[in-house]
Order: sequence, then structure tokens, then C-alpha cells
Amino acid sequence: MRNNNDIYWIYLQNVLGYGSRKIFKVLDTFGSVKAFYNASYNEKVSSMLFNKSEITRIEKYDLDFAYKTIEKCEKLGYKIITPENPLYPMRLKHIINPPAVLYVYGNMPDIDNEVAIAIVGARKACRFSRDLAFELSERLTKAGAYIVSGGAVGVDTSAHTGALRAKGNTIAVLACGLNYAYLATNDALRMDIASNGALISEFQPDYPVFKHNFRIRNRIISGLCLGTVVVEAAAMSGALITAEHALEQGRDIFVIPGDLSSERYVGSNGLIRDGAKVTTSPLDVLEEYTHIYPHKINIKGCSEMLKGETSDAPIFFDDDNREERKQKKNIVEPKPVKKTAQPEPKKVDEIKEFEPDKSVENLSDNAKKLYFAFNKTVMLFDELVEKSGLSVSNALSAATELEIMGIIEAMAGERYKVCL
Repeated sequence: MRNNNDIYWIYLQNVLGYGSRKIFKVLDTFGSVKAFYNASYNEKVSSMLFNKSEITRIEKYDLDFAYKTIEKCEKLGYKIITPENPLYPMRLKHIINPPAVLYVYGNMPDIDNEVAIAIVGARKACRFSRDLAFELSERLTKAGAYIVSGGAVGVDTSAHTGALRAKGNTIAVLACGLNYAYLATNDALRMDIASNGALISEFQPDYPVFKHNFRIRNRIISGLCLGTVVVEAAAMSGALITAEHALEQGRDIFVIPGDLSSERYVGSNGLIRDGAKVTTSPLDVLEEYTHIYPHKINIKGCSEMLKGETSDAPIFFDDDNREERKQKKNIVEPKPVKKTAQPEPKKVDEIKEFEPDKSVENLSDNAKKLYFAFNKTVMLFDELVEKSGLSVSNALSAATELEIMGIIEAMAGERYKVCL
């Protein structure tokens, strides 16, 4: 049953924005979320809690938007969970920036009483790393753990799939609204997760994906869990951001070590250097919690080393399996663009012509529009907006999706380069 104060929590979320550290300051100052809404504009401003952007949103938002959000959630079957709801995890209440609202599709578990472990890593991880993530997730699940990840391709997908293969439950914390069309290639997986756990998002149902969403989202992944396992993280990997959040939240950090000579593992090995626990078997993770959750954990068989030799880990947009995808889907691969040494970058109008590959699938409609707007290998963002017919915000969201999938790459000067 919906809490009558949900509407005021959504209003507070609108005012503060996502990932705010001010929620409890507002409650301490005004007494309750309803009292905050009922306070006058002058009372809110004179509290000295809010910056200019937040003050602007105080003027902009009322309860109408919140009502519409609630109506949409009821129509789509999404649960609204606020800090007043008994389903809201205490683990999240104890972080410095708890979400004002969680939107949930599926069944929110009693995560505070679960041995919840996050498994995170590169989206374009190599096959071996995906196999390791799959195997670790499957074996942790069989031993009683609850797997949490981000629902993206690569390591995330392998982690969720491993948990489901072990007939366990898993949580995917998304970096966009639950109703936003994102990563169509993972639609079926998300439905499986919702049927065997939950899809969770702090973002309101139709909120699109932007780059900064991932940093905001990652604190929830680590915050729900006792520990975070990092699998294949390069120097600038988003998995390192999750590890930073885990450290800030007082959670444990585990790392599967990687090749010292490979850039793929610079971030992973750096975490080990800084004190993260080396992880080569599920026991390395579970032994930290057996004394707290003896009734949950079954460590039988957990001491065996990870091998990463499974054919079950899913394949998505990776270079080492292009030939396999071509054979399975009968896809004709585009010819690679030859790279030549150039003393200076070419001007945009000098970049050679490019014909988009019509075999590119599993993208949202907006991402497809932006991709097919390319007629040169490198184009200005403004050109892509004009040619695609998308709004600037939708084009930015589509560009983020294409970057995540490894299809395009951002360049200096508000330009994008095709990578396929």
C-alpha cells in the first residue's frame, strides 16, 4: 500500500536532484518531508540549505508532477519506496547521500538480512573476465549470497546471468528510469531479473541516461552491499567509482587481480596496491561474513580457485567474438577504417565519408537515429542533432548509449567518432 507521504518525497527529490547529500539536513531543519513542502518559499530560502539551482527548482516544482509520477508508477506496476517505507534498506539510510525515492520493478528483498555482494567491472570486458564474473556470481549465489550489479553489458550482464543460472535472485540498479528504453539487447535479462529479484532506480520512470547518472547510481550498488568485487577495471573505469563509494561507505572491496602488463587491469591492480583484498575464489569473499551470517552462508566447495572457463557467460559487443556473432546472426561486418599516422587532427569537413552499418541492432530508437545520422566518420554534435532531428537532451542521451556500447567515441571540440 502506498504511503501518503510518497508525493512529498517525490517533491523533495525534484527540488534536491539525484544523489543529494541534503535529505536529512532538510528533515532535521523542517521536521518532516510534508512540513518542508508546506513551508513558505521564504522559509525555505532563509534556511540557507539550498543553492541557486535548488532554489529555482523550489519555484518550478509543485505536487502536480509528483502526482503524475505516482500515476505512471501505478500504471506500470512500479513500487515507490521512500525512507519511511519498511522496505527501504537500512544500509542505504546509513550512507551520506541516501536516495529520497527508489523506484522498484519486481520484489524488493530484505537486503539488510542478505549477504549482498556487488560484482562490477568493464562494459567491454574481455571474454575471460566475463567468464570469471559469471563463475564467481554463480558460485557465490549457490553459497547463499545475493548478487547486485548495474544491469549493463559486459561484467554486469555476466554477474546477473550467473546468479540467475544458479537459480538465485539478483538486483540490477539502473542508471536511468525503469521505463526508459535503454540497452534493448538486455531487455530479456532485465525481465528475468525483475521476475527473480528487482530492477531498482533512483531516477523517475522516464528519466533518460546521461554520463553523470552512472556515478550517482554507483553509490546505491555499493550501499546495498556488504562488499564490492571489482572484475577488470582500467584506469578510468566506472567500477573504480563504485569502489570509491564502497570505501566512503565503510564497505569491503575485493578485486580479482589481472595481468600487470595490460591496461585493462590498471585500475584493478591499483586497488590491490591500495589495500583491497585479492580475490581468487568465492571463499575469499564469504569468509569475511560467515561469523555474521552463519545461517545464510554455505561455504562447501567455495575454496576452489576460479577458472573462468565457462561457455555460459553471454557475449555482447566484444572484439574477441565478432566472428562468432557473424556466424550466429549472419551479420556482414563493416570494413574497418584504416588508421594512418597523422601529425595533426583533420578538420571535421576533411574526415572521410561513412555509411552506417545497417546491421547494428539492439539500440534504443533515439540511439539508432543518432547513429544513422553519421555520414562522416567524425561529426560535430550540433551536426548530429540537426541531421537526426533529436532534441539536444535526447541526442546527448543517445550519444551516451552509443559510447557505452563502444559504437562511437567522444572527441575534443564536441565531436564524435564512429568506432565500428
